[in-house]
Amino acid sequence: MTHRHIHFGDRSRQAALFETMILAAGADGVVTKDEIEEIYRRVFERPEFKGIQTQDLRDALQHAADQVAKEKDLAHLLPSIAKRLPEATSRQLAFGLAASVAMANRKQLPHELQVLKALQRAFDIADADVVELFDAAERHAPLPTHA
Repeated sequence: MTHRHIHFGDRSRQAALFETMILAAGADGVVTKDEIEEIYRRVFERPEFKGIQTQDLRDALQHAADQVAKEKDLAHLLPSIAKRLPEATSRQLAFGLAASVAMANRKQLPHELQVLKALQRAFDIADADVVELFDAAERHAPLPTHA
């Protein structure tokens, strides 16, 4: 089976975006149906994932979960993700996607907030941008196009 619309290379931007969403979904130790549905919704609305098929998405999420699980802690994982997202706009998008997933079940648990705060630091995102991205995530609105 070929995956024409996803890039599994561990160094790709797309892989980093998937890993960020999986990291947020699993931050509290449980990945809920709401979080998975939010990942699907965000992927299918974003041009970065244009043309991705459902099976490709499942495979990409499993690959991302495997990559996240291989890391011992955030101190090893976050620099790898940040390196694959060198532009501020990519980092803001990744943070917005993660915030959307973390907020999908309308409960922000301490572990989820810790992961989001760690992402903010690793991606060097200003507080004002975080507020804007959280607002979009909370309203289930499209993430800003500049993000």
